[in-house]
Amino acid sequence: MYESHGEIFSQGESLTKTFDALLQRRDEIVKAFDSFDYDEIVFLACGSSYWASRSAYMTMQRLTGKKCFALKSGDVVMDKDYYKKAFNKPLLILPSRSGKTHETLIAADVFLEQYQSNIVGIVEYEDSTIKDKADIIFELTWANEISVCQTRSFSVIYLACVLIAAILANDEELINDLKRYLDCFDSYSKESEERILKIIDEFPGWENLVSLGCNLNYGVAIEGAYISIEMGQFPSNYYGTLEWRHGPIVMADEGTLVCITSSTKAREYEESIAKETMAKKARVVSISALDDFENADYKFFLGWQCADEIVALYSAMVMQGFAYHKAVDRNIDPDNPVELVPWISL
Repeated sequence: MYESHGEIFSQGESLTKTFDALLQRRDEIVKAFDSFDYDEIVFLACGSSYWASRSAYMTMQRLTGKKCFALKSGDVVMDKDYYKKAFNKPLLILPSRSGKTHETLIAADVFLEQYQSNIVGIVEYEDSTIKDKADIIFELTWANEISVCQTRSFSVIYLACVLIAAILANDEELINDLKRYLDCFDSYSKESEERILKIIDEFPGWENLVSLGCNLNYGVAIEGAYISIEMGQFPSNYYGTLEWRHGPIVMADEGTLVCITSSTKAREYEESIAKETMAKKARVVSISALDDFENADYKFFLGWQCADEIVALYSAMVMQGFAYHKAVDRNIDPDNPVELVPWISL
């Protein structure tokens, strides 16, 4: 087994530790946010941390009622003047595995200079530079990986962002849903790995992957394609669920595996998309709360009605598992993809 195997299929331990650590700081989190003077919340990140933010910002907006945004740090670096005029009083949330990525640090300085923004840091390296800039810091060092690609660290960052939103909104239902998923993680992990291995065995002609999702599932779905590219090193793409039929579906064929991270609010449209995809001879994987997705060749499901955030968290692990086992099947070292490094220096 490679290191990344445990980092994916045993990530429940890191997720649970994160869940417990943040709940222990519940009063501190509420007090800190109450003390900040802000009109908007801006998630600022790069790479996998950005894709986690792309999903998490929608949960934060839905639960807090604050206008929220997810920005790529690189976009701010490339056009600083635009972002100096884009907000009123933004609060920054900086999720970063290393806390050292130069793009995020430069972009944060733009907001500090222009808006004097308060900063919430979420990091997984002990010696992070973000720590020096943050008003409140969450150091989740147990989530860091030995392998290069973000797997459990992605899931932990996403969980942390969602849980902070739930704490601020006092949303006990979402908090309880997260706990139920974490309590059952080991069984979900085991069942998922067995299904993944079965798919790889039954579908040897699988040559490319497409990951579909919408709204708060979208960022997680994008990361599902990214980890397949990075770790599995095979062609992968991502699209908004309904955007798939606006052109890209023409590329679907008998060598395509299409994974749909399902939303509880849009099943009829997802089923329609899946049916059209299967008519192209591609195979469809559904990832959902209940075992009720009809037009799928393979189903991953939790078995209970839960918030979309739980399905997104589950989907992250499943897609990481696909990437890992596809890499192994292709005799590629999933721990050390060529030319990748854990964090980027400009």
